[in-house]
Amino acid sequence: MQKRLLSALLAAVCTAVVMLCSLPAQSAKALTFTPNSTVQSDAAVLMNLDVGEIVYEKNADRKEYPAALSQIMTAVIVLENCEDISSVSITATEGMTNALNNEEHQSELRRAGILPGDTLTVEDLLYAMMLTSSCEADYMLSEHFGGSIDGFVSMMNEKAAALGMENTRFTTAGQLYSPRQLTTAHDMMKLLAYAMTLPRFETIACANTYTPPGAAAAGKNEVWSWSHSNLMVDASSDYYCNGVRGIKTGNSEDGGRSLACKASRDGINYLLICMNAPLTDAEGENHFYHLEDAANILEWAFMHLSFQEKLNEMTERGEIKVKDAKGKIDFVKVRPIAGYSCIWCDTNSTDVHFIDDWPSEVEAPVYVGEKLGTVSVMLSGEKLAEIDVVASYTVERSFWKYNMHQIPGFFTLSQVKRILILGIVLSLVYIGLCVFFAFRYHEDRKRRAAARAGYYRNKK
Repeated sequence: MQKRLLSALLAAVCTAVVMLCSLPAQSAKALTFTPNSTVQSDAAVLMNLDVGEIVYEKNADRKEYPAALSQIMTAVIVLENCEDISSVSITATEGMTNALNNEEHQSELRRAGILPGDTLTVEDLLYAMMLTSSCEADYMLSEHFGGSIDGFVSMMNEKAAALGMENTRFTTAGQLYSPRQLTTAHDMMKLLAYAMTLPRFETIACANTYTPPGAAAAGKNEVWSWSHSNLMVDASSDYYCNGVRGIKTGNSEDGGRSLACKASRDGINYLLICMNAPLTDAEGENHFYHLEDAANILEWAFMHLSFQEKLNEMTERGEIKVKDAKGKIDFVKVRPIAGYSCIWCDTNSTDVHFIDDWPSEVEAPVYVGEKLGTVSVMLSGEKLAEIDVVASYTVERSFWKYNMHQIPGFFTLSQVKRILILGIVLSLVYIGLCVFFAFRYHEDRKRRAAARAGYYRNKK
């Protein structure tokens, strides 16, 4: 129980790391482009693995039947719940054989020659499942780690929810058929991108061939010599594509032909999902449209897509007048606080342009790195990113210029007006009082003088 809880916590942390790492440096809208060839697959998604951005998509949110691509989820759950895949062994049972033999859609099952009584390690079974879509390996792993097929399906759906696969529902495992098992190319890309972060997944899913170490002892060297079902990794195949690595294929009547693969050239890495390509051509002959689509999309991406810098953070965008600046320089030059780079298609007819938004004048002081406005990166009327624009250097304020500019405005301040009015009123009151008391003083003197004059007359 503690081991499962620890595994669940570790899975949650890994999921969070993947989501954080996939975020672009700037808040920007992802750019998508269109290949110069027709894509026969019903849905497709191409992601640049180096920056975690989708650069092409077709019907990415349309619900599709995943067929054997669901085994990517099986591998994820097994790798997260098994500490040592090379030391844990599982033995095939009659119950497995009976369940698979009773499956209605026998033609869609891919077998790897595993019979009741055969014992293989978890690692062996993962190779068998990822390279050949082995229904036996899928069933054995699902029953062992889920306790039952239904138990494992619950684990699959819990993991899908944790990864944000909102349009995915798993209803069966072991490659057993279920028409209600649906997903989307977007969701499968989320799953694949996460799976690539798990130790051992890429090594197993991208192996060209594998033979279990115990094959010779079991007398099954030839039966258990497994090659990857993705013909794009086979140099002798007509579908060989330089730089492609296997991962997973899937085929079914309801889901057509599907493919998940990785491709790398010159240090550039892509993940590709193609789903529900037609099984046959117009004449009813088998045709691998999913492989043709993958080759066309990848060749186009490697030839025409590149990581380009559209805005350099050291390039000054313009200048703003600075009021009350000290010295002779009365303006400040501005630059973006960060650059803007993106994956770009060299055949795109419209390039990005920029909209600057900052005032014509600011007041000193202005400090280096201070935000003064923004620059928006635009494409065909849509905003791809908005980046802050900052001062390239400091402009100090002149004491004399500042105070000279403040004098005229000093008398227009409302508080100053109130003080002046109050001063005038108090002055008028004071003057009035002075006049009043002066008048009284004058009257008092007149009365006293009259009194003295009367006194002297009476005395005579």
